[in-house]
Amino acid sequence: MPHDIDPFTANFARSRPLVGVTILLAEDSRYCSEAVRLMALRSGARLRRVDSVKSACKHLKLYKPDIVIVDLGLPDGSGIDLIRDVAGRKIPNQITIALSGDDSAHVQEAVKKAGAQGFLGKPIQNLSKFQDQIVAILKASGMERVSGTKVSDRGDEDVADLDRQALFDDLDRIRKLLETALPENDRHKLRYCAQFVDSVGQTARDVELTRQARVFFSRIESGAQSDKSGRQMLELLRRKLSESTPLIRNREHVA
Repeated sequence: MPHDIDPFTANFARSRPLVGVTILLAEDSRYCSEAVRLMALRSGARLRRVDSVKSACKHLKLYKPDIVIVDLGLPDGSGIDLIRDVAGRKIPNQITIALSGDDSAHVQEAVKKAGAQGFLGKPIQNLSKFQDQIVAILKASGMERVSGTKVSDRGDEDVADLDRQALFDDLDRIRKLLETALPENDRHKLRYCAQFVDSVGQTARDVELTRQARVFFSRIESGAQSDKSGRQMLELLRRKLSESTPLIRNREHVA
């Protein structure tokens, strides 16, 4: 059985709106990827995931997915540059969608200029909203391969409770990177760490993680001393990782 076909999905494929649609997801967070993977598979789509710009470009030389979903905060380059590269390939009927926790007007304008046909904001809260957005983007782009009954016609399905091991691995990876970047004052790595924690925090609906990441990011962007806020975020990550009780507490929607 191919690795990208989920047995759960196969039983329901005939009633899913994205049956036959293939997706390449460029997302470095395992936890955020799990959210998109589950929603894609439960919608009938087949999904492959890469975690960097380099891997995405290598994959696209051989794989021609219907949809390329690109997170804007990839570790080895700009997601906007990747979108521009995908658009420049001019693959017939291929749709590119940006994915980001920053849904500000200037970001959406930038991804549109780069060639993206749509935008998904993080966190994607439930399956019905995911389907509504993807189907709308496909139809607006003239892609008529969508079919079936949307979950939104039958009620919402929350996908917040995902793979907690993936969440642990994400936080542990960024902790290690932050421990190296802080002493070196590597602002590029520090900026990436702040964006990554913000994104994961939004998907996990962890207010504490998201707020601290945004404080840290604003200090970096303003050019102010960020070592204190960086150390605070590092200590927060260590605490989350060391807790024997559930990692994520105080869950609520993060605007």
